[in-house]
Amino acid sequence: MREAPRSAIEEVLLEARSLHFLTPQERGGGWRRYFGPVADRVPEPYPLFAEDERTSHGPAWPLLASPNWQRFTRELATLITAEVGYRVAVASGARPEKRGLVTQRGAAVQHLAELLENALLHDHNQRLPEILWLALSREMTEAATAALRSARLDTPKGSPAELAPIRYALAEAHIDLAFRAEAEAVGRLKRSADFEPPPRTLAFGRLLREDVLPFLLPAPTARLADLDPYLRIRLALDVSRFHTALATAVAWLDEMRQENLTFARALSLVAPEATQCPSWQLIFVPGVLDLLETFEGRAAQKLPADIRTAMESLGARLKRFEVVAALRECLLPVTVRGNTLLVETSGGSIRLSSSIRPLDFAAPGVVDSTVRRYGLLYDLVEFTQILEGLRRRGRSAEDEALRFMVRFQQRVQEIRQRHRLHFEKFLGDGAFFSARRPAAAFFAAAELRQLYETFRVQGFPFDRGLRLAVNVGTYHLLPMVAEGEGAPHFEFLGHGLVELARLTTGKTTQEVEDIADFLISAGYDVHRVLEFLEPVRHASRHPDHVRQRPYAAFLAENQELVNLGGVVTEAFLRELEAELAGQPLFEAEQWGLRWLLVPGPTEDGRSNYVGLRLLGTPRLKGLDPTPVAEMAVFEAMAEPPLPLPQGASLLDSLQRLAGRESGAAESGKPEALVDPRLCVASVLEAPDTRIWYIGLFHEEVDALFHAFRVPLSPVGVQDGEPFESWLFRQRFELAKLYRGLRRDGHGATLSLADLRSRDGYFACLLQAPHRSPR
Repeated sequence: MREAPRSAIEEVLLEARSLHFLTPQERGGGWRRYFGPVADRVPEPYPLFAEDERTSHGPAWPLLASPNWQRFTRELATLITAEVGYRVAVASGARPEKRGLVTQRGAAVQHLAELLENALLHDHNQRLPEILWLALSREMTEAATAALRSARLDTPKGSPAELAPIRYALAEAHIDLAFRAEAEAVGRLKRSADFEPPPRTLAFGRLLREDVLPFLLPAPTARLADLDPYLRIRLALDVSRFHTALATAVAWLDEMRQENLTFARALSLVAPEATQCPSWQLIFVPGVLDLLETFEGRAAQKLPADIRTAMESLGARLKRFEVVAALRECLLPVTVRGNTLLVETSGGSIRLSSSIRPLDFAAPGVVDSTVRRYGLLYDLVEFTQILEGLRRRGRSAEDEALRFMVRFQQRVQEIRQRHRLHFEKFLGDGAFFSARRPAAAFFAAAELRQLYETFRVQGFPFDRGLRLAVNVGTYHLLPMVAEGEGAPHFEFLGHGLVELARLTTGKTTQEVEDIADFLISAGYDVHRVLEFLEPVRHASRHPDHVRQRPYAAFLAENQELVNLGGVVTEAFLRELEAELAGQPLFEAEQWGLRWLLVPGPTEDGRSNYVGLRLLGTPRLKGLDPTPVAEMAVFEAMAEPPLPLPQGASLLDSLQRLAGRESGAAESGKPEALVDPRLCVASVLEAPDTRIWYIGLFHEEVDALFHAFRVPLSPVGVQDGEPFESWLFRQRFELAKLYRGLRRDGHGATLSLADLRSRDGYFACLLQAPHRSPR
């Protein structure tokens, strides 16, 4: 039977060196019994990836040393230093002024309440309040240790001050601050957000405060004498009597283990790790005291009931504290230098992955909701239509398709694991994955293409094609809150996912059918509509090279992207180039097109290449213009590809190949040279004088960027013809004119709102006049 995998908490406990009371079995999972129902709220650290996205450190939590957090810790240390000074003075017989100390306490409560309110409001089952309690208890105990050390040096010789009781009094004061701050935070949330944190969210912090030890000691100790003030005040024990009874019980246990083989066997049933543990550790294992007192011949040597209860309580508290102390060591302070996250370790500085989002309890939300990832989306072409056709054919056809789909998804899962992609969303007819490295998303997309083709040859019912899109983008993580204690689930939301969805569009002739439906439903004569659209209804918009291959992507005559294969964004290629620096590149010709080839993973001694060629800048609904390239997979080449010079730039090579291809083509496909944002605006300055401006239209600010005033003369405008028609005919010449203007200057920003109030205003997007700003 396979052992259950260890949690990150157990990994931390098994590697910790300063634990004294937890047995090996308890470190491996038995620690949960001491937390009871709160065990599920103990926060679990996670691996932190280095800058190379391969090496991991931890498990740990990255705690950002932000200015606001550092200010809070400085104020806390100042308060604790003042607390120590006040108590040392009182113990010495002085009567120091307390008013300033009370003011400092009130300020600390308010600041701590702000941190707790932030963590509770944005928790979403991430255990943020629990991590905050770990950080706070560590800060408090370390500051107390430093203040007491300083007080010990400053205390005059012969002073009656006893610092051990002062440490315990400090812990009680810290717990009082924490209690008041939590009450204040919960009250604020009820009043301002109509939100009441569930009891389970508050349970961990309350358990720590009840135990006191996490606020008393910076690290575990095996010397129980260090806990005398705690035993005397918190547990109300006669310290001398307790230590005597404990020593007696340990001696009994030692004697029985050495002299009674039957007892030793019984002990191994109660505590399987007994042979690995000394008696002073075993005495705190539940059940050992029961065995010791009830074993034959030992009934006369039972411990007093109050001592036994105290020993059981102290054992549980000590073990809980050791878990807490080990987890506190997982809080790694992180600093930001430029765009780099740095963490200091005993081995020096480590540069962390830029995709890590450190914890900052002093910042709204604690964790930044935005992430930057490399996205991969695949989409099965005409999935819904095929599914409906299968349904009409009967249950057996549906079952066969289901079996194929299960096999396909299993193979997709293998690709995901091989390239360490993260599955984000299933879309029914496709799926969305994210990656931390551009090469992982790039080569995974290539493998998906090969996998689909293999399945298509085998009879995969969804055989109309597979669209692929790869990009780099910024996403927001939207918490999907569900009932229960499960791990938090976050959905990707934002520009990056929208861009991928737009890049997997494949509409062509369907647009013509939509126009026909609209006109007919609006009351136009059906025969006249069909007659008008007849020249384009059945005409293929696919270039010749597209008809020769099963998977392709191209820009239609209106700059719409038609993706029947795979595309990647230029921004993604820029980052891919940085990761693949030094890798050899090749070029080759296929289907009459020049391709840049990137060597892919080698299988069975065969060399596979991922081909790239620039397409241009498509018009993507609702998004800024995004240059894209087509990607294709070549498993075999008719002729060996031509290697490029060592160190050749991926993007520069793509541009060079695109320029060569454009120059070889008739007229160079001029429509691809018109920026879809290029806009001409005009107003009347005098009754017969029209002035013209040309620039790039940005809808979000309603303005032309990099705009120039140009002297246009609308020669050739027919009577009654709108200026927009004339501008559309001249769009290529105007685009050429604008490129020349940009080479000589940057232009200015021109607000269209200022022009609209003037006579004769109109604006025209050269590539799509019907989409022009009004």
